[in-house]
Amino acid sequence: MNRSVISGVVGGLLAVVICTYISKSVRNSSVHGQLKFGSFLIVLAWLCFAFVLFSVVGLLYIVDMRKSPGDLIPFVGIFIGFGAGAIYCFGEYFKTHGSFDDEGIVFSTPWTGQKSEKWESLVSVKFNQTANWYVLTFQSGNKIRLSNLLSGHGSVLDFLKLRGLTSVK
Repeated sequence: MNRSVISGVVGGLLAVVICTYISKSVRNSSVHGQLKFGSFLIVLAWLCFAFVLFSVVGLLYIVDMRKSPGDLIPFVGIFIGFGAGAIYCFGEYFKTHGSFDDEGIVFSTPWTGQKSEKWESLVSVKFNQTANWYVLTFQSGNKIRLSNLLSGHGSVLDFLKLRGLTSVK
């Protein structure tokens, strides 16, 4: 087997194990009724940012040493990929948050803005395995997506189960 295939499989399996562990540990928030990302996401954001800095150093080295333009491609790819990852992780960490109580849920993300919904208008709760999040759909058509990595997501699911609003595990 090719080394890159093996490293890809190992990396994928490691990601699944890490995400499963984090999901179980952040299922219930330390502050009841609060939804927010924990330290995992900010650490990931800073790691992505470190790779961006690494790629800039690599780019400067290649330009300074007058290397072949083809040598720039991997560093440009690292810069763009990890730069986008850093922006996404910082955005999620600082701008995604919410709260819920007996009446409803208020949830805000940098990508979809703030949504406020009453539990009585909840239509469905479905788990999206690909994205690893729960999709709460309301009569208004609004959808609130609760990531498995979001601290407190389990408290929402437990709350909905107790009130007979969902059969999601």
